[in-house]
Amino acid sequence: MLSYIFRLAVNFERKHGYWPNMLYLNTEHFRHWHQEFKDPGDFDKISRRLHMEIIISVDALHPHVAWLPNRNQAIAS
Repeated sequence: MLSYIFRLAVNFERKHGYWPNMLYLNTEHFRHWHQEFKDPGDFDKISRRLHMEIIISVDALHPHVAWLPNRNQAIAS
């Protein structure tokens, strides 16, 4: 699952020229991904290393990534 998510992010960066900052998963994908890690702390390290906020959404039929401005960027615009 991690390699799939990484591929999504790399493809996004190639297409748009910048790394995504949002990862959308449904609860089942999230559980499956979380179970791949023996130490729960590893999951947090990976999500921080990916530089993406994880959003759990019932609308996410498949994992996907996006870029949204954070609050500081939205205020500065």
